[in-house]
Amino acid sequence: MITDLTVLPATAHIKRHHQRSRAAGRYEKSERLLFAARIRAARAVLGWSQTELGKKAHVTQRAIYRLEKAAVKARRLTEVRINKAFTDAGIGFARLPNGGFEMIVQSEIIDCSQ
Repeated sequence: MITDLTVLPATAHIKRHHQRSRAAGRYEKSERLLFAARIRAARAVLGWSQTELGKKAHVTQRAIYRLEKAAVKARRLTEVRINKAFTDAGIGFARLPNGGFEMIVQSEIIDCSQ
């Protein structure tokens, strides 16, 4: 009879599950960081405050703040609303093969007279 369970080796199943969990966590974190970077970049180009984006996307300023800090994962509806606010303003995004993104800005947004 084994009385000390700490000497038992972890099974392969438990190890694989733990590795998948860590990998999924890293993927989720990188997705949050990319979404946060997209929000900050688009707001900078448009000159919008967090409050202004929140009003246009029908979410709170605090939600924008937390998303920009990558503290939380965006709900699907929130992500759709934010993306729509940017699209309506003339900002688009494309995924790059390396995992990054490219911001596409309509020429009307950029005022060359300044």
